[in-house]
Amino acid sequence: MSILEKLNAVKNTVPHYWPIGSFIHHNPLKGFEHLNFKEGLDKAQSIFGGRVYMESSYYLNLYEEGKIDPAILKSNLQEILEIDGLAEYYDLAEKCLLEVNPKWNSFRSSASITEHEIDEDLLTYLDEKFFYHNKEKWRKKLTKHMTLYEINDILFDRDDKEMIEKEVIEFVSRFLDEEQTTLTMSNRDLGMFETFKLYENFAYPHDSETFVKEALEQLQVTDEDIERNLLKHILKLHGWAGFIKYRSEDPNYYSQQQNPSSLMDYLAIRFYYELKYLKNRKINNYKELRSYIQDNCAYVLLKILKHKGNLPGKFIDAMEDQQNYDDILESYTQYVLQLDAKQVHLASDHLGNTEIPLTELAKIMETLREEEGYIWLKSLEDSYIRSYVDEFTSVQEEENEKAVASATFCLDVRSEVIRRQIESSGPYETYGAGGFLGLPIAFVEFDKSHELFLSPAIVKSENIVFEIPKELYEDYSSKKGMNKTTKKVLSDLKNNPYTPYIMVEAIGWIFGINLFGKTFSPRRTQRLFSKLKPQKPKTTYTLDKLSSEEIEMYVNKLHTHIISEVLARSGSKEYSTEEIQAIRNHLVLGQELPIELSSELVEKLKNEYKITEEDYTFQKHKLSMVGFTLEEKVKYLHNYLTMIGQVDNFPQFVTIIGHGSISDNNPFESALDCGACGGNISLPNTRALCMIANTKEVREALKEKGIVIPDSTKFIPGLHITTTDEIKYYDTDILTAEEMPQFFQIMHDFNKASLMSREERIEALPYTHTQEDVMIKSMDWSEPRPEWGLAGNMGAFAGPRSSTKHVKMNNRFFMHSYDWKVDNDNADILTRIFDGPLIVGEWINMEHYFSTVDNAIYGAGSKVYHNVVGKIGVYNGNYSDLKIGLPTQSVHLEGKAYHEPVRLLTFMEAPLEKVGKAVENSIAKEFILNEWIRPVIIDKEAKKVYSYESGDFKVIKELS
Repeated sequence: MSILEKLNAVKNTVPHYWPIGSFIHHNPLKGFEHLNFKEGLDKAQSIFGGRVYMESSYYLNLYEEGKIDPAILKSNLQEILEIDGLAEYYDLAEKCLLEVNPKWNSFRSSASITEHEIDEDLLTYLDEKFFYHNKEKWRKKLTKHMTLYEINDILFDRDDKEMIEKEVIEFVSRFLDEEQTTLTMSNRDLGMFETFKLYENFAYPHDSETFVKEALEQLQVTDEDIERNLLKHILKLHGWAGFIKYRSEDPNYYSQQQNPSSLMDYLAIRFYYELKYLKNRKINNYKELRSYIQDNCAYVLLKILKHKGNLPGKFIDAMEDQQNYDDILESYTQYVLQLDAKQVHLASDHLGNTEIPLTELAKIMETLREEEGYIWLKSLEDSYIRSYVDEFTSVQEEENEKAVASATFCLDVRSEVIRRQIESSGPYETYGAGGFLGLPIAFVEFDKSHELFLSPAIVKSENIVFEIPKELYEDYSSKKGMNKTTKKVLSDLKNNPYTPYIMVEAIGWIFGINLFGKTFSPRRTQRLFSKLKPQKPKTTYTLDKLSSEEIEMYVNKLHTHIISEVLARSGSKEYSTEEIQAIRNHLVLGQELPIELSSELVEKLKNEYKITEEDYTFQKHKLSMVGFTLEEKVKYLHNYLTMIGQVDNFPQFVTIIGHGSISDNNPFESALDCGACGGNISLPNTRALCMIANTKEVREALKEKGIVIPDSTKFIPGLHITTTDEIKYYDTDILTAEEMPQFFQIMHDFNKASLMSREERIEALPYTHTQEDVMIKSMDWSEPRPEWGLAGNMGAFAGPRSSTKHVKMNNRFFMHSYDWKVDNDNADILTRIFDGPLIVGEWINMEHYFSTVDNAIYGAGSKVYHNVVGKIGVYNGNYSDLKIGLPTQSVHLEGKAYHEPVRLLTFMEAPLEKVGKAVENSIAKEFILNEWIRPVIIDKEAKKVYSYESGDFKVIKELS
């Protein structure tokens, strides 16, 4: 295998990392989803360390609160014991799980050593089991994920690791910067490794892969250790590595197109610094290390144990006195073995055990300690599953009056409460759908020049939609210009070290209003700046395809405008419109140039401004993607309506409500927006689909597919602000004078639902007592927790609303409307739900899970210490690894877990056969079958409820 092939074999271990501006919830262990959940967590723990389950005391508290059913815990414990051949010891094992394991660490103390005479059989068993006398095996386990420079630091008391990581971060953060710094690195267009060679003045003639190969040879890494060595280096800064991996694998990522990078480049940089710092060290390759270890095995082990904090003071003192290291290690080994034995002795005492030999007890307890996290987790999940199955299958069919309006919300868990409140406020029905509504678009907002890809990260947007004004906007342009000028002044002052202090003092009040106002008086400050902020004019979207003539005209206008600007700045002479057109035709179409133009200007237009035949072809292709054909409009609307089961009995008003989070000073704000829209607000998808649905020719074509939307039905888009539960409406100008009073009543009722939703929010959000507190949290830039976001998510439901309408789920469920009777035999609709919403739901759920169980490794730590770097992520202090997960404020409250980490409990109301078809057809098949979610099928036709466990669907309830 080549070096690249070896890198490809290990790179999926790196967590996914999207830039902070479109931060998308993701499973940090996505590279392990090809394994069964339990196996994947075991492997991840062996690589990353830390925890993958909560502490046993956490689960014990839930058990005592009644959240974990004792009968379910007993069943799961019995199953594990039977697999390990220990079923006869159930009573003892249960007592261990409930009483001993939570106290296990307290049994391990030096004081306990004198309390018992050591059982020799137990000591022998522990010695063989934990290989303390197999020094090489012990050393390999301790250094499994250490690089050569880390081991060198430990053995010779150096700090090369800190310097190497600092040098790496210094370079990659500057290279990957996305216009945060005013002093940008030059030559980045050459690529990461080529730029690095200039940065270090490193005259090396080959590429990064060749350098990595040569570095490994110089470090004398054996062939069988190459993959492990590559992985070691990737995992040292896995946040940065994850971002580099992400951008290198996304051909549409603009910064990657401009400044290419790759994991191989990154590894080359790391190996460069490792070689540089080890050059004059006593040990600078693995062959020398192996020789040194062979001659000093006991000393090496002691140094590593000391580094890891495992060596008590008396052994450290003995090392400093330069006593015999073999004797010290042997003494330490006996000390540890005795501690291990005493833990078993004390556990036996606690259990009142007088019958089971201590060796057998040690085996039972070893099994329980290995399995307890999974036993507890599954028991908690099974308890919820049983409870919700009973609730979802106990509903009584009832006649409802015809709805005056319907409201479709994103299936985001934060919509559950407001849907419930809307349904209770009048004759209204609600639906749930993935936030992008099955309409993937590349959206260009008014007055912006870049695209937002509003779809799940795994879905490619094939249609471009521009937001364009439909009214004059002089006031907007005036305020926009003033704001740009102010920002420019502030930016210049902030970044120019020579700015006189008097200038800062002269305009310091601008900073002061923001700094103090948004902290001490957020509401007033928000009102003040909202008056200064330019208000966007009324807009519409480009939803129709451009003709070939229009495309030709727009591309020509683009090119001639650029040429005109360049020529004007060159100042050589004035050119007529005809002459500029002739220059464009020469550059793009290869026509003869009828005027004189310097070769320097020609080359500048070609090379710097890309006025070329290639760009002409590219721009035409991009413009051909603008809008939708009639067939596409009909397809997307039909897919949406059938996906949620809204295919008949349309009310007069169909509202489709996107969502977004609004808060100040929150780098993770995009994670609180719509995950199905690439971490963006989902309003554009909502407006676009409503515009399509209100089109007469689309409705006419939809009739041929069996869906008749009455002429009187109007689709109205809205936006749900999840931070405050407010709902704003758009494009209401399509309503007639007769319709407006009716819609005002709907708005009134929905606003009342918003108020009631905020009342529920107050109960859960800390330090919040009134509705005003909720509003202020979204404006106060000192507020670390403007909302709980998706914390608490635990389940997903795909089925009719009638099955869940009576259940209060406290914003813990993703609720996707689905009617299996509308689906075809191939389960295409359910497959689409699996391919989009379910995948995004699993990403969200797993990121919250791992950020909760071990925030230091899988999360982001406290927001208090965060600095935004390069507009791509956050790190701690002046430099650190990029933080891959959620901050503690998103999942913890006052040092305790607020989020309850469980896998996504996914309930599907459909025949088992149809669900099986969807699983087989879905790209989510892998993590469904590997139990990264917990699938539950409510098959009312067969009158059975199934749970997928251990590779099979098992009946867990018979329905009457």
